[in-house]
Amino acid sequence: MAMKQREMKQGQGEKQKIGSWLAQPEKRLKFLLGLLFSLTIVFVFLALNSPEGNTLAAKLRAMKQERENKIRFERSLSQDPPIGSPISHFQLDFVPLKKSLVLVVVFGGCEGCGAQSLDDWAKVLGEWETIKREIEGILVIRESEGKVQQVKVRKGWKVKVVADSDGEISKRLNAFFSPRAYGFIDGKLAWVQKRVGMGIVEVLEENLKLAKGEEEAKRILNGWSAEMREKLWGNLPGFKGGDRDERN
Repeated sequence: MAMKQREMKQGQGEKQKIGSWLAQPEKRLKFLLGLLFSLTIVFVFLALNSPEGNTLAAKLRAMKQERENKIRFERSLSQDPPIGSPISHFQLDFVPLKKSLVLVVVFGGCEGCGAQSLDDWAKVLGEWETIKREIEGILVIRESEGKVQQVKVRKGWKVKVVADSDGEISKRLNAFFSPRAYGFIDGKLAWVQKRVGMGIVEVLEENLKLAKGEEEAKRILNGWSAEMREKLWGNLPGFKGGDRDERN
């Protein structure tokens, strides 16, 4: 009996200690904060391992990666050559030039994912008379001389092509993405492509506006459009110059 009474007194003493501990504001606050922190960790763990949590985490990682890519891209743009740099600085002065406006487009290679874009640029700058009259085109390709000439002959390109086997031209132009275009007026750098994925028409328009003014640029592009219509519709029966031939 005496032992039972001692156990009962001991239990009551422990309860009193716990009660007195919780009655203290500072200790009670620490206890509640600790409990809240533990429950938060459990909740976050369960949430992140749910399908919704995995989706959210993927979106956050993508946003972070996008911010980092943007910072790296802007840092790379800051290394662009200054406007007004002579074409000789880029080791392109050996190319004979006849036009005031020169458009240089840099590519990473002859094959791969950029091959179609390379072929499109070669045809625009080398085959369309409206464009050839106004713009001197140069394609710079980071390949060996033999490889570049082989592809040029096989595809029948009529545009000037320069092999950048050691990458020095690309480095001086800061062509950290491809294709990347550069406009020269009277032998000096006047325009640099700042956005990835610009279309051919957009690049041509930007350079023509800069070199010849907005109205003249519009006239040239309209002339190019008319040339394309003539080439397409001239091969179709009943059409001539884009208009239906009524003489039947």
